[in-house]
Formats: sequence, C-alpha cells, structure tokens
Amino acid sequence: MGRMIRNRRGQFVIEGILLMVVMLGVFIVTTRLIRENEVATRMVTGPWSKVAGMTENGVWSEANNATRRKHPNNFERFFTSKE
Repeated sequence: MGRMIRNRRGQFVIEGILLMVVMLGVFIVTTRLIRENEVATRMVTGPWSKVAGMTENGVWSEANNATRRKHPNNFERFFTSKE
C-alpha cells in the first residue's frame, strides 16, 4: 500500500514537469512565429503610416508626395480678407 501512494505522488510531479515542458515548447514556437512574421512590427507600423500622413499633411493616408499635394496650404484660396 505504501508503494502505491509514493507512485501517485511521483506521477503528479512527472505530469507537472511534462506540462511545464509542453507549455515552454508552445511558448517558444509561438514567440518564434511572431518574430518571423513580424506581427508586432506590422501592428505598430501599419496604423502609424496613416497617422504620420495626418500629422505631416493633414490627410488620412500614408505620408508621401501625393498626400503632400492634398495639404490645405496647397489649396487655392477663394475667400480672403483682402479686397
């Protein structure tokens, strides 16, 4: 009877270690895939390009020469204070 109790305690420790190894493997594979696919980079740079276009040129689009032409300073002024 004493041996059966020891075996059950040992089995619990073995299963705990096995679960930790499996979870560590899943964590390593997941972080490697995230790095290779540049998920974090795309999450930051994707929206930032449109925000940069708005801060630089006043247009919700990627910052480039086409959006620079859409900047409000480049519009012809129809209404002025001069007569």
